[in-house]
Amino acid sequence: MGFASWYKNFKKNSINWRAKYFKPILKLLVKIKVTPNGITCFRLLFIFPLAYCFYANNLWGVLIFYLLFWILDLFDGALARYMNIESDKGRFIDSVVDNFMYGFLLLGFIYWQTALVWLLAYNILIEFITQLLATIKKRSKTPSDWIIKVTPDIPYFKTISHVFLLIYLFGYNLLNPGYLVLNIWLTLTACYYLWQIKKRD
Repeated sequence: MGFASWYKNFKKNSINWRAKYFKPILKLLVKIKVTPNGITCFRLLFIFPLAYCFYANNLWGVLIFYLLFWILDLFDGALARYMNIESDKGRFIDSVVDNFMYGFLLLGFIYWQTALVWLLAYNILIEFITQLLATIKKRSKTPSDWIIKVTPDIPYFKTISHVFLLIYLFGYNLLNPGYLVLNIWLTLTACYYLWQIKKRD
Protein backbone atom coordinates (compact mmCIF):
# COMPACT_ATOMS: atom_id res chain seq x y z
CA MET A 1 0.00 0.00 0.00
CA GLY A 2 1.42 3.38 -1.06
CA PHE A 3 1.46 6.48 1.10
CA ALA A 4 -1.43 8.05 -0.83
CA SER A 5 -3.56 4.90 -0.35
CA TRP A 6 -2.69 4.81 3.34
CA TYR A 7 -3.71 8.47 3.70
CA LYS A 8 -6.98 7.84 1.86
CA ASN A 9 -7.86 5.02 4.27
CA PHE A 10 -6.74 7.11 7.22
CA LYS A 11 -9.00 9.98 6.14
CA LYS A 12 -11.97 7.63 5.65
CA ASN A 13 -11.51 6.21 9.15
CA SER A 14 -11.10 9.72 10.54
CA ILE A 15 -14.39 10.83 8.97
CA ASN A 16 -16.21 7.81 10.38
CA TRP A 17 -14.66 8.38 13.83
CA ARG A 18 -15.72 12.03 13.89
CA ALA A 19 -19.24 11.18 12.73
CA LYS A 20 -19.56 8.80 15.66
CA TYR A 21 -17.84 10.62 18.51
CA PHE A 22 -18.44 14.28 17.59
CA LYS A 23 -22.22 13.80 17.40
CA PRO A 24 -23.06 15.55 20.73
CA ILE A 25 -20.93 18.57 19.78
CA LEU A 26 -22.36 18.64 16.25
CA LYS A 27 -25.91 18.59 17.66
CA LEU A 28 -25.03 21.54 19.88
CA LEU A 29 -23.51 23.48 16.96
CA VAL A 30 -26.67 22.95 14.93
CA LYS A 31 -28.81 24.05 17.87
CA ILE A 32 -26.91 27.35 18.26
CA LYS A 33 -27.02 27.82 14.46
CA VAL A 34 -23.29 27.53 13.76
CA THR A 35 -22.57 26.80 10.09
CA PRO A 36 -19.67 24.83 8.59
CA ASN A 37 -18.51 27.84 6.56
CA GLY A 38 -18.81 29.95 9.71
CA ILE A 39 -16.33 27.65 11.47
CA THR A 40 -14.01 27.73 8.46
CA CYS A 41 -13.97 31.52 8.29
CA PHE A 42 -13.67 31.88 12.08
CA ARG A 43 -10.40 29.96 11.91
CA LEU A 44 -8.90 32.86 9.98
CA LEU A 45 -9.01 34.92 13.17
CA PHE A 46 -6.12 32.83 14.49
CA ILE A 47 -3.87 34.81 12.17
CA PHE A 48 -3.81 37.66 14.73
CA PRO A 49 -2.54 35.71 17.78
CA LEU A 50 -0.16 33.82 15.50
CA ALA A 51 1.23 37.08 14.12
CA TYR A 52 1.74 38.39 17.65
CA CYS A 53 3.47 35.17 18.74
CA PHE A 54 5.85 35.37 15.79
CA TYR A 55 6.54 39.01 16.62
CA ALA A 56 7.11 38.16 20.31
CA ASN A 57 9.29 35.16 19.39
CA ASN A 58 6.92 32.87 21.31
CA LEU A 59 7.44 29.33 20.01
CA TRP A 60 4.87 27.70 22.26
CA GLY A 61 2.29 30.35 21.43
CA VAL A 62 2.71 29.55 17.73
CA LEU A 63 2.30 25.84 18.46
CA ILE A 64 -0.81 26.31 20.62
CA PHE A 65 -2.69 28.65 18.26
CA TYR A 66 -1.76 26.66 15.16
CA LEU A 67 -2.95 23.45 16.80
CA LEU A 68 -6.21 25.16 17.76
CA PHE A 69 -6.60 26.24 14.14
CA TRP A 70 -6.28 22.63 12.95
CA ILE A 71 -8.45 21.21 15.75
CA LEU A 72 -11.30 23.44 14.57
CA ASP A 73 -10.66 22.13 11.06
CA LEU A 74 -11.94 18.77 12.30
CA PHE A 75 -15.39 20.24 12.84
CA ASP A 76 -16.37 22.19 9.71
CA GLY A 77 -16.41 19.17 7.40
CA ALA A 78 -17.93 16.95 10.08
CA LEU A 79 -20.71 19.49 10.64
CA ALA A 80 -21.37 19.79 6.89
CA ARG A 81 -21.71 16.01 6.62
CA TYR A 82 -23.91 15.87 9.73
CA MET A 83 -26.21 18.56 8.32
CA ASN A 84 -26.05 16.95 4.86
CA ILE A 85 -25.01 20.24 3.27
CA GLU A 86 -21.58 19.34 1.85
CA SER A 87 -20.78 21.55 -1.13
CA ASP A 88 -17.98 22.37 -3.53
CA LYS A 89 -18.17 25.96 -2.29
CA GLY A 90 -17.51 24.81 1.27
CA ARG A 91 -14.61 22.60 0.19
CA PHE A 92 -13.15 25.49 -1.80
CA ILE A 93 -13.39 27.94 1.13
CA ASP A 94 -11.86 25.34 3.47
CA SER A 95 -8.99 24.71 1.03
CA VAL A 96 -8.30 28.45 0.63
CA VAL A 97 -8.27 29.02 4.40
CA ASP A 98 -6.02 26.00 5.02
CA ASN A 99 -3.53 27.06 2.35
CA PHE A 100 -3.57 30.69 3.45
CA MET A 101 -2.79 29.79 7.06
CA TYR A 102 -0.13 27.30 6.00
CA GLY A 103 1.55 29.98 3.89
CA PHE A 104 1.29 32.46 6.75
CA LEU A 105 2.96 29.96 9.10
CA LEU A 106 5.89 29.53 6.74
CA LEU A 107 6.16 33.32 6.35
CA GLY A 108 6.48 33.47 10.12
CA PHE A 109 9.34 30.98 10.03
CA ILE A 110 10.93 33.05 7.26
CA TYR A 111 10.62 36.07 9.56
CA TRP A 112 12.40 34.08 12.27
CA GLN A 113 15.06 33.04 9.72
CA THR A 114 14.86 29.47 10.96
CA ALA A 115 15.81 28.02 7.56
CA LEU A 116 16.99 29.13 4.14
CA VAL A 117 14.46 31.70 2.95
CA TRP A 118 14.33 30.35 -0.59
CA LEU A 119 13.48 26.83 0.67
CA LEU A 120 10.46 27.99 2.66
CA ALA A 121 9.32 30.50 0.02
CA TYR A 122 9.62 27.88 -2.71
CA ASN A 123 7.60 25.44 -0.60
CA ILE A 124 4.70 27.91 -0.40
CA LEU A 125 4.80 28.34 -4.19
CA ILE A 126 5.26 24.70 -5.20
CA GLU A 127 2.61 23.51 -2.73
CA PHE A 128 0.08 25.83 -4.39
CA ILE A 129 1.16 24.84 -7.92
CA THR A 130 0.98 21.12 -7.11
CA GLN A 131 -2.53 21.43 -5.66
CA LEU A 132 -3.65 23.48 -8.68
CA LEU A 133 -2.26 20.91 -11.13
CA ALA A 134 -3.84 18.09 -9.12
CA THR A 135 -7.20 19.85 -9.36
CA ILE A 136 -6.84 20.22 -13.14
CA LYS A 137 -5.64 16.61 -13.51
CA LYS A 138 -8.56 15.21 -11.53
CA ARG A 139 -11.18 17.65 -12.75
CA SER A 140 -14.63 16.17 -12.62
CA LYS A 141 -17.34 16.51 -15.25
CA THR A 142 -20.07 16.23 -12.64
CA PRO A 143 -22.10 19.39 -11.93
CA SER A 144 -20.71 21.75 -9.32
CA ASP A 145 -22.25 24.45 -7.12
CA TRP A 146 -19.11 26.58 -7.31
CA ILE A 147 -16.52 28.00 -9.70
CA ILE A 148 -14.21 25.03 -9.17
CA LYS A 149 -14.77 21.50 -7.93
CA VAL A 150 -12.09 20.76 -5.37
CA THR A 151 -11.77 17.02 -5.82
CA PRO A 152 -8.07 16.23 -5.27
CA ASP A 153 -6.80 15.63 -1.79
CA ILE A 154 -3.02 15.86 -1.38
CA PRO A 155 -2.58 17.35 2.10
CA TYR A 156 0.01 14.75 3.07
CA PHE A 157 2.63 17.18 1.78
CA LYS A 158 1.47 19.65 4.43
CA THR A 159 1.39 16.84 6.99
CA ILE A 160 5.08 16.10 6.38
CA SER A 161 5.83 19.82 6.54
CA HIS A 162 4.04 20.05 9.88
CA VAL A 163 6.19 17.22 11.24
CA PHE A 164 9.35 19.20 10.48
CA LEU A 165 7.86 22.33 12.05
CA LEU A 166 6.79 20.45 15.17
CA ILE A 167 10.26 18.93 15.49
CA TYR A 168 11.67 22.45 15.30
CA LEU A 169 9.26 23.69 17.96
CA PHE A 170 10.54 20.93 20.24
CA GLY A 171 14.13 22.10 19.78
CA TYR A 172 15.49 20.23 16.75
CA ASN A 173 16.08 22.18 13.54
CA LEU A 174 15.80 19.85 10.55
CA LEU A 175 14.07 22.44 8.39
CA ASN A 176 16.77 22.84 5.72
CA PRO A 177 17.24 19.15 4.84
CA GLY A 178 13.55 18.45 5.44
CA TYR A 179 12.25 21.15 3.12
CA LEU A 180 14.90 20.39 0.52
CA VAL A 181 13.62 16.80 0.25
CA LEU A 182 9.97 17.90 0.47
CA ASN A 183 10.43 20.54 -2.25
CA ILE A 184 12.10 18.04 -4.58
CA TRP A 185 9.20 15.61 -3.98
CA LEU A 186 6.62 18.33 -4.63
CA THR A 187 8.43 19.46 -7.80
CA LEU A 188 8.54 15.92 -9.18
CA THR A 189 4.85 15.47 -8.32
CA ALA A 190 3.95 18.75 -10.06
CA CYS A 191 5.92 17.69 -13.15
CA TYR A 192 4.11 14.34 -13.16
CA TYR A 193 0.71 16.02 -12.93
CA LEU A 194 1.66 18.42 -15.74
CA TRP A 195 2.77 15.50 -17.90
CA GLN A 196 -0.51 13.67 -17.21
CA ILE A 197 -2.52 16.78 -18.15
CA LYS A 198 -0.61 17.30 -21.40
CA LYS A 199 -0.89 13.60 -22.30
CA ARG A 200 -4.64 13.65 -21.71
CA ASP A 201 -5.21 16.85 -23.70
